[in-house]
Amino acid sequence: MRHVLSAPQFDKAELLEILSQAAEMEKILITKGNSDMAKGKILATFFYEPSTRTRLSFETAMNRLGGKVISVSDGRSSSAKKGETVEDTMLVISGYADVIAMRSSEIGFAERASKTSRVPIINGGDGPGEHPTQSLLDLYTIQKQFGFERPLRIAFVGDLKYGRTVHSLSKILRNFDNFSVDWVAPKELDIQDEYFDPVKDRKWNELSDEVLKEADIIYMTRIQQERFDDRSEYERLKNVFILDAAKVSKMKSDAIILHPLPRVDEIATDVDALPQAKYFEQARNGVPLRMALIARALELI
Repeated sequence: MRHVLSAPQFDKAELLEILSQAAEMEKILITKGNSDMAKGKILATFFYEPSTRTRLSFETAMNRLGGKVISVSDGRSSSAKKGETVEDTMLVISGYADVIAMRSSEIGFAERASKTSRVPIINGGDGPGEHPTQSLLDLYTIQKQFGFERPLRIAFVGDLKYGRTVHSLSKILRNFDNFSVDWVAPKELDIQDEYFDPVKDRKWNELSDEVLKEADIIYMTRIQQERFDDRSEYERLKNVFILDAAKVSKMKSDAIILHPLPRVDEIATDVDALPQAKYFEQARNGVPLRMALIARALELI
C-alpha cells in the first residue's frame, strides 16, 4: 500500500515523479476541471485536530478526481471520545473507504493507524511532528518558481520547534544539493538538532537585513498557540517576527514568501499584493498535489 506518512520516506526520484504527476493534475484542472479517474472510489477524511485548507483540499482533490468523500471533521464527535483506539478505528473505517487522510495532535499517529488499516493512510499532520503533504505542495510551489538547478537559500522563520511543516519540508529539501537553510527563531522555539546541518545552515535570533537580502525563499510560520502550556509564554513570543512591506522591500525582486497558513499577525496584509507573496498560490497548489497523492495511493497512476 502507498501510505504517505513521513517526509523521509521519499527519495529524490520519487519526489520528482510526484511533482510531475501534480503538474499533470494541474493541467486537468485547467483544461477540464474534473476527471473520472477515481470514479467509484471513496476517500475518508478523519481529523482529530482542526483543519481548513488540508481537509478541504483533500476533499476537493477527491471530488475533482471523480470520487466521493466521507468525512469526520472533528475527532471529538467520533468514538475516540468513548475511548476507542486509533487501531480499532482504522480497522473499521478502512472497511468503508479506499483511502484515508487523517490528522491528529499526536506524533506518530498516522504511523499507528497504518498498522491496522486495510487501505492507504495519508498523513495530514501529526501534532508537532510532520506534515508531509504540505511539504510536497511547498516543494511543488518552489519548483514552479525556480526549478532545482540554481543554488537557493531558504529562511524558515518563526516557530521552528513545533512547526511540523518546517520539519517535513526541511527533510525533503535534503534530497536536493542546491538548498541552504537559515533558521530564524527565538531561542525558545529554535530548531531541533536533527534538522540542522552545521555545514550548510545558519541560525539567527532575528529576521535581519542580511537574511532578507540573501533569501530566495522566506518561509514564515505562525507561533502556535495550541502547543503552549503557558499562555503568558505564547503572548510574549507571538509577535516576535512580523514581515511587512518595508521588510519585503529589502528582498530580491524574484524572491518569494511562503506560509503554510493560517497566518495571524506574522505577515502584514500590506504584503499580500506584492509580487513576492506566493502563500495563497501555495495553498491552491494543494489541490493538484493531493490529487496526485490520492491517485498514487489508489494505484491509478
